[in-house]
Amino acid sequence: MSVQGYWADQKSTIFRELPKDLVAILPVGAIEQHGPHLPVSVDRDLVEATLERALPLLLSDQSVLILPTLTITKSDEHNRHPGTLSLSAETLLATLRDIGASIARAGVRRLVFLNGHGGNTAVLDIAARDLRISQDLIVATCSWFGFADWDSVMDPKAMDYDLHAGDCETSPMLAAKPHLVDMTLAENFVTAMQDWEQRNQFIGLTGQAARPGWIIDDLNDKGACGDASAATAEKGRHLLDSAARNFAAFLLEFASFDHRG
Repeated sequence: MSVQGYWADQKSTIFRELPKDLVAILPVGAIEQHGPHLPVSVDRDLVEATLERALPLLLSDQSVLILPTLTITKSDEHNRHPGTLSLSAETLLATLRDIGASIARAGVRRLVFLNGHGGNTAVLDIAARDLRISQDLIVATCSWFGFADWDSVMDPKAMDYDLHAGDCETSPMLAAKPHLVDMTLAENFVTAMQDWEQRNQFIGLTGQAARPGWIIDDLNDKGACGDASAATAEKGRHLLDSAARNFAAFLLEFASFDHRG
């Protein structure tokens, strides 16, 4: 029998005999500043919006449980902006290890970290390998934006610098939670990355050989990067819908994935 829905909605008896192919999903968001026009909830909201759209697309015999969203994560690059809540990398890694161990005790073999915040990526990669070693879990790390179809609605050149709270996040927020977006404050937030790449041969954040450590103030003192003024709800719906569709297809693939074939 398949099981679908939210982990927290299930009776404890369900966990005594979970399907062998069940995939658990841990949504990983953030609470951090997103410029003057967006709420601090963006990274949580967009990962949850993707999952809300993906659930109805699952096949009837797919077994998928969505864990409670991990909302406060590693956002220290935004700490100088009020409203940001952040964990250290060490605390987030310990939290992921403990959650993973709890999931393994329930008899789950496959876990997906679905991320909504780029600053979490390195820690999620470490946690995924640690859980492979310590719990024998099969863990995949991914992000909602990795499944979205950007090419048909976004300018590829603009996307190189649309790093945070630009069109790439404002459009989906207009689709998911328009009442939280103030487009009168949206603008083209130009980033210092463009200057770095003009002045240096090897230094940058868009594929150059050397990637400097940075905080958001190094890129733009308003806390945003990209042309938020270009955002539309239509683009946002396309991005979220395509991300949900592709993520649902991935879950079917991952349910039978094994490292050893």
